[in-house]
Amino acid sequence: MRECWFCGGEVTDPWYNRLIGFHRGAETGMTRWVVVLRTTWQAEVVEVPRCTRCYGGHVAERVALTASGVALVAYAAFGQLDRLLGILPTTSAGRAWAVVWAVAACLPALCWLALRQGWLPGRRLAPRGLHYARHHPEVIRLREDGWRFRPGPFPYWMLPAGGHAPAPSTRFRRWVGAGSGLLGVGCFVTTIVLYFQDHEEVAGGFLAAAGVLLFLSSRVDPED
Repeated sequence: MRECWFCGGEVTDPWYNRLIGFHRGAETGMTRWVVVLRTTWQAEVVEVPRCTRCYGGHVAERVALTASGVALVAYAAFGQLDRLLGILPTTSAGRAWAVVWAVAACLPALCWLALRQGWLPGRRLAPRGLHYARHHPEVIRLREDGWRFRPGPFPYWMLPAGGHAPAPSTRFRRWVGAGSGLLGVGCFVTTIVLYFQDHEEVAGGFLAAAGVLLFLSSRVDPED
């Protein structure tokens, strides 16, 4: 039995482990027969043990981070930031509403900060944030040996395929992937309609939502 690095619980499925990629010795040079640049480097992947509970808590942390970014972009896209700063002419009531919406837009960021620091108690939340994986002994050893974070130099930042156990397929994952994909397509179509109706600010908010939903849909394994 392996212990979860984040809470000390039992790790039941290796798929939930936290994977951290490293690289070093990146060299770029010309190929022998074709005049193109080729980059080579050494790669290493560390699997930090993680249980199902901590995996769910870290997913919630990432969702809160994404929601905080979307909320701030939507706040600016709807013109509330311009009203708050006095760039757009507005009444005292309009400025008061801009302050209220500013507080609402900052709530997801506060939730992300609370999740990252482990301030929110709960049985389904991880007691330590995702950043705690960098304190793992294997990670510290590689860093001391000169390895850098990321599986490769830019733009080769993706983990190698097949480097971990296959994802546990569930019907819920398929529903989440299909639902977020359909909502993303709907938001994209709504963006086009609003743009041709001269609602550019609202269209910007729907475009940001479409990008987030389509990204989330691409991260879900649809196979059963």
